[in-house]
Amino acid sequence: MLRKIALLSTLVLCACEPYASPAPNIVSIEPEEVVSGEAATIAIQLDTPLPVKVDYGARTATVVMPTLRIGGQTVIPTYEEQEGTLLAHLPGSLSAGLQDVQLELEDGSGSIREQGLKVLPLPPEMEPRTADGSTDPGTEPGGGRSLRVTDVRIEPIPDQIRGVPFSITLRVEGPEAALFEGQVQLSTNKGRISPNLSRPFSKGLRLEQVVLDKPGNNVVLTVRVGATLVAQSNPFKVSPK
Repeated sequence: MLRKIALLSTLVLCACEPYASPAPNIVSIEPEEVVSGEAATIAIQLDTPLPVKVDYGARTATVVMPTLRIGGQTVIPTYEEQEGTLLAHLPGSLSAGLQDVQLELEDGSGSIREQGLKVLPLPPEMEPRTADGSTDPGTEPGGGRSLRVTDVRIEPIPDQIRGVPFSITLRVEGPEAALFEGQVQLSTNKGRISPNLSRPFSKGLRLEQVVLDKPGNNVVLTVRVGATLVAQSNPFKVSPK
């Protein structure tokens, strides 16, 4: 109902004078973490509908689409009116680090979520170790051999509480799983996870303590091993307290 009232108010303004309403504010961004170079789509939830321009002569009403900039790069969004959500396909050229997300309307009004998106670096590559703990030279660039690890698995995760650390069990599988002593990248579909890079595995196993900063239903963790292996956890709930 509030969304309909806001939309009608915008239409009345447009009928009386040229559009000059401020841009909606960004309520949330999901996911808040993406991986550099990977194709990803984020959903940007707005606090009010996008404004509409009405041409009564032509009997048309057109949503005023904003210019969207992520990390300083212009992205063309699509709009889901029923949900009040902008969808944006991210460019693969975003630099790793925290990036601003900015909306700007054609009249110059705008809003910004500073450091609203975290771009994670590419996951570490898989490197087996020799008996003395050094990196196997066969995995160096040009060495011609990669570690024979075929899968990564996350043990089932029960419901959790925001801000309270909990442990997850990570396993790699394959003929040389026991040689894997590297690190894996962690991310989540809601809010952010700390840390986003695990400590080193031991014989293909890692018990990692993590914490989530945002409550929600259907929270899923993603683990990346090297450039090719990706695993997701079961959906679970994170309560506010």
